[in-house]
Amino acid sequence: MVWREGTNMNCPSCRKGILEKKDDVIKQDGVSFEIFYCKACGEEIMTMKQLKALATKYRKLRKAKEVTFAKWGNSIAMRIPSGIAEEYGISPGKHGTLTKDKEGFKVIPTLGS
Repeated sequence: MVWREGTNMNCPSCRKGILEKKDDVIKQDGVSFEIFYCKACGEEIMTMKQLKALATKYRKLRKAKEVTFAKWGNSIAMRIPSGIAEEYGISPGKHGTLTKDKEGFKVIPTLGS
């Protein structure tokens, strides 16, 4: 059976309820995702597109490194793991640009600074 998003579909488990789009979060990782939910039986179903989006978020999270924030004067500083600092040529006194990002913020090292 081929199902197109935006069309009503009966739940394949109970065959009574209609699947509705629902946003949820995996609390332990803080990863948000989208599913289809049946109010009649509680079944949760993902399309391949939704599953791919969730897998992409986990691949990105797996590559992430934990950082530590500290207070320096009136500012907050971030410790960058040495492997990342070496990979991007970051050293004391170098400069970069801090921008807001959809998920938080992004630091872009300035080349040649």
